[in-house]
Amino acid sequence: MFDLIQRIPPWVWITLVAHVVVLGTVAYLILLERKIASWVQDRIGPNRVGLGFGIIPWLKDKHMFGLGQPLADGLKFLLKEDYRPRNVDKVLFTLAPAMMIITIIISIAVIPWGGVKQTTRTFTPPEGENAQVAVENVVPQGSTIVDGPKLVDNGEYAVTYRYPFAIADLDIGVLFILAVLSLAVYGVVIGGWASNNKYSFLGGLRATANMISYEIPFGLTILTILLMFGTLSLGEIVDKQATYWFGFIPAWNVFAQPVPFLMFLVCIHAEANRAPFDTAEAEQELVGGYHTEYSSMRFALFFLAEYAGMITTSAVCVALFFGGWHFPGLGGNVDPASPAVTTSLLECIIRAIVFFTKTMAIIGVFMWVRWSLPRFRFDQIMDLAWRALIPISLLLLVATALTVYWFGDTPRAYMRLSGRMALALLVVNVVTLAVVMVVSRLIPAGPDTNRKVRVPGSRFETTPLPAGV
Repeated sequence: MFDLIQRIPPWVWITLVAHVVVLGTVAYLILLERKIASWVQDRIGPNRVGLGFGIIPWLKDKHMFGLGQPLADGLKFLLKEDYRPRNVDKVLFTLAPAMMIITIIISIAVIPWGGVKQTTRTFTPPEGENAQVAVENVVPQGSTIVDGPKLVDNGEYAVTYRYPFAIADLDIGVLFILAVLSLAVYGVVIGGWASNNKYSFLGGLRATANMISYEIPFGLTILTILLMFGTLSLGEIVDKQATYWFGFIPAWNVFAQPVPFLMFLVCIHAEANRAPFDTAEAEQELVGGYHTEYSSMRFALFFLAEYAGMITTSAVCVALFFGGWHFPGLGGNVDPASPAVTTSLLECIIRAIVFFTKTMAIIGVFMWVRWSLPRFRFDQIMDLAWRALIPISLLLLVATALTVYWFGDTPRAYMRLSGRMALALLVVNVVTLAVVMVVSRLIPAGPDTNRKVRVPGSRFETTPLPAGV
């Protein structure tokens, strides 16, 4: 049995743990959101449903800070009537929420949770079998042999191999996430179309316009990071940030490229249809938008996909700008030139916890913004993308390319960012922002779509002052 367990590839266990943790977190993010809303609005929030649900005797009267609320909500969705209006497209109506949650779950696959684990194992080949052949049954699938097999003692061989502490380590991980996340909007559009409801259809159209607009600066800000390192692998990008500038400043990209980080943060809010960019489901205008006609678990899948998308995009943000799993003291013990590689499984787990904690901090920003800013009008969202984010991201991309060309003092592929280049990039960010602020005062303003309309004879044309003032 032990041998059978050892033959199971590590990515299988990582997949099980990662998806259980992510999907469990999705449920409790809903509780966290409601709690943050209550704190902002100076009220208590959900705090009555404990894990006993009023049924289990020893937990019956324990509220436990409302920790049972997400489970009660899930039970409610399962037991609600699965209503489907007449004249909807039955196949697409069901396919839309499934497509949305599936694409979000798939995108988790390339997140580099804990660097690279190195292991050395000894084995004895079966009688008459070559060690080179027998090693295939020893090294788990998805691992890379770095040493051996070599004879160590009395017919025993040793082999050293490495495997990424992630579900999949793709060389094109960034491209994979961009491609998969861009498919999630199809769930919104198909759901809006299949509902046979004008409000749902308008919500789908708004989501489409959002995607076309914000995918551009979203991709361009990622390109500014890719230009610095010359790789599409998220694992490599995190590994190259696991060092220090001038001996004490973490070499995280957010310190060298703060403006692209802020733009990326805005774009992932828009990509996730989160406030203040939630015009696709604006209750005051569209009664709920693309999910107006949904109920029961179909609606729950839309709801869960939104929060799972927040986790994925926040994890990508951490990998690109906040050093991923890197934290002072969490360096590899194998090769100083490759801090991602470690022989300690415990360190890989601690790295994954650090990565997840940073991800939760970004999600906290999502929720803070939602309950702090009012929703934009749809024309304001389009103006922000086409008149601000896209030109600025193009300018930053060109400026980053020129900086890397002029100040790059290491080989182009898989390069580390030196303190000198990081300082140059920071200056470029500041100068670019100053130029944009000056130019924005010179270019013609957009159409004033919210101007006051004069109504002759209206008593509100001039506001009378109170008596005696």
